[in-house]
Amino acid sequence: MKRRDFLKVAGATAMAVGPFAHARPAKADKGELVVVSWGGSLAKAQRKAFFEEFEKQSGYTIKEDTPPAPAKIKAMVESGNVTWDVIETDMAAILGLVKDKLLEPIDYSKIDKAILDNIAAPIKHPNAVGSRVWSFNIVYNTKAFPTGQHPKSWADVWDGKKFPGGRTLNFGGGVAPQLEVALLADGVPRDKLYPIDTERAWKSMSRVRPYVTKWYSSHSEAIQLITAGEAAVSCTIGPRATAAKREGAPVDVDYHEGKLGADHWCLIKGLRNRELAMQFINFALAPQRQAILSREVPYGPSNRKAFDQMSAKDAKDLTSYPDNEKLQFWWDVKWWGEIGSDGKTNREREAERYAAWMLNTK
Repeated sequence: MKRRDFLKVAGATAMAVGPFAHARPAKADKGELVVVSWGGSLAKAQRKAFFEEFEKQSGYTIKEDTPPAPAKIKAMVESGNVTWDVIETDMAAILGLVKDKLLEPIDYSKIDKAILDNIAAPIKHPNAVGSRVWSFNIVYNTKAFPTGQHPKSWADVWDGKKFPGGRTLNFGGGVAPQLEVALLADGVPRDKLYPIDTERAWKSMSRVRPYVTKWYSSHSEAIQLITAGEAAVSCTIGPRATAAKREGAPVDVDYHEGKLGADHWCLIKGLRNRELAMQFINFALAPQRQAILSREVPYGPSNRKAFDQMSAKDAKDLTSYPDNEKLQFWWDVKWWGEIGSDGKTNREREAERYAAWMLNTK
């Protein structure tokens, strides 16, 4: 079978038996695909959900690496020595990679229509397709707040008198500053957040600042602070809190006014085997594969059909579960990626302002 004919057959049969039927490595490459993600428990879950079965069905070996550092990607592309193929990272990083022309476009014609129809529009981009969904949520210590009496909106989180206890917000950790959250706390409706009124948002940020006992630099640090009671409530990644909750930590998540985002599969510019990379992405987006991943680590599947293969108990704690998703809003990539007359994206500009704001103690 010619390779182009094989690819057609693979796409047609992916949902039924996987995208491969007695596939053999192409002679033009070394028989491996390098996939780069975040390591740790996620890597273990991805091997179980994606890599092992892909290797069996395709005949290729998945080689893992971590982390998907933009600086390393840039060095690879500029030197012409690209050793990575597929990366998984968040849109905050992708905006910079796209601006620097370090990614290749996603070939959506190689992804099954049944899969694409069940992936939310906000996480389908020219250079990236959503792999797993997370959100910035109200995460709180269950010992600090009796059942049902925790903050249920960002206005509540901003109200340190009615809801006493320290706050922790992120200075590092991907998507920052939390300008949308600040606007919600100031009374702006979810459907009126964009374009962001930055001056109003920063005034709101200044109001919560006295209640912040720690500006965390990683989401694991935020969970540690909440678990230890060093902060009563946080704006951090909900799935991290869900994982801690399952392990017995005194934390819980409220999905009201959560900011939805996703990690995405991307192709490095100049990768060695584009066709194989797209086959892998198609495979990893299949509902049965995503259901396995979400059972291992509590991130929401990007393919909504994955919920059909999960128990209600497993599904209801996931950020993209329909009942949870409708309480939240999607991070607007278009606004944050807009480039101004100064040549900077809104994200770059507001990140610089955030750094200056943190140094200003007045």
